[in-house]
Order: sequence, then structure tokens, then C-alpha cells
Amino acid sequence: MIRNNSFSLEIIPYFFIFARKKQKKIITMKVNEKHLEFIQGVISRHNSNSFVIKGWTITLTTAVFALTSTIDKPILCFIAIPPIIIFWFLDSVFLANERCFVSLYSCVANKNKLRVNKNKLKDEIQKELVEKSKEEKEYVIGNFSMNFIQFRDIKRNNWTSTFFSNTISWFYLSLTILTVLIFFILKNIDNGKEIVPLKIDANIKTMERIKLEPINIKSKNISLDTIVVKQIINKKTKK
Repeated sequence: MIRNNSFSLEIIPYFFIFARKKQKKIITMKVNEKHLEFIQGVISRHNSNSFVIKGWTITLTTAVFALTSTIDKPILCFIAIPPIIIFWFLDSVFLANERCFVSLYSCVANKNKLRVNKNKLKDEIQKELVEKSKEEKEYVIGNFSMNFIQFRDIKRNNWTSTFFSNTISWFYLSLTILTVLIFFILKNIDNGKEIVPLKIDANIKTMERIKLEPINIKSKNISLDTIVVKQIINKKTKK
């Protein structure tokens, strides 16, 4: 009995050590999941910002087209080009940051480590890796770290790459082409309008039914045209 009790006493410390290790693993898993939730929230906000920017671009471009057709000056269509380019640049910046956070998400999901092949990195980083005879670069982050700047070393995570990416370029190029088309359409419509002068036959052929009444020149209601017509009629009657 004494031996059995001593054996059980020896097992108890190992049991507590095993329980603590298991508890630590559970805690670290929960921490990583919470970290991933934070990053996913940032990615979702970047998506919504990109959607809002596209909405502003459509609204402003439509307003310029409406103003151009109202004023009847087709050249004003090109006012929409600078805002389109500005919103295009802002959208590309948001998309680049979003891709950086996606890389951060992948790093956290892979136990806070991420290895990237040198061919996917910038030229400067590639040269450094070649000098060190390395094929990959490893990124390591701490728990709850939101530092996404380091992932800009990846080519596709820069605005210069996202500016001409298929994700946004088709949208802004379509608006630019539409602006040029609207200009030519409005210009052709204006050229098609022929200004026809109004022809009025002002010759007085008969004076029989015209009754001349004295005109009060001092009256405010009389117009200059009435005075001119009166003078013409007086000349005709004298003849």
C-alpha cells in the first residue's frame, strides 16, 4: 500500500505539467484566432472603402456629364478626367494595403511565420538575397502585431502593381473611354444643328385698313420697335 501511494504521488506532478502545457496550447490557439479576426476586420474595411471610392467616381462623372449637356459645351466633359485619375490612385493604394494585410493574415495563420520566394519580391530585396545566397525571405511577427509595412517588399503588394491590375483598371479605363465618347457624341449633336435665320416680310403693301393713332412717345409701355414701325408707316402715307 505504501508503494502504491508513493507511485501515485510521483505521477501527480507530471499530470499537472501536462495539463499546463495543454492549457498553454489552447490559449495560444485562441490568441491566434483573435489576431486573425482583427486582421479580417481591417481587410473588410479596405473592401468597403474601395466600394465607396468607386461610388464617388460614378457620381462625380455623371454630374459632369449632366452639366455638360445642360450648358451645351462638350469640352467640359474632360473635367471628369482628373477626378477619375485621383480616385484610381486612391483605390490602388487601398488595394495594395489590403494585399499587405492578406499577407499578414497568411503569416499569422502559419504560426507567425511566412516564407516568400525571391522572385515575388522587389528587385532590391532580390539583390540582397542573391548576395546572401538565399532563395526565400522569412517574415516573422509577434502576437497581435498589425505591422503590414514589411509585406510591401512583395511586388504585388504595391500601388504601382495594383494601379494596372485587372481588379480596378477595367473600371476606371471604362469611365475614361466613356468620357471621350460622350464628348464626341455631344460635339456631333451640336454640329448637326443648323441655325436658320428668321425671315420676316416687313413690306407694307396696302394702307387702306391701317388706322393710324397718335403714339405717346413719353409712355413707358411703348417700345422702340413701335416707334420705328410708326415712322415707316408715316413715310408710306406721305408717298
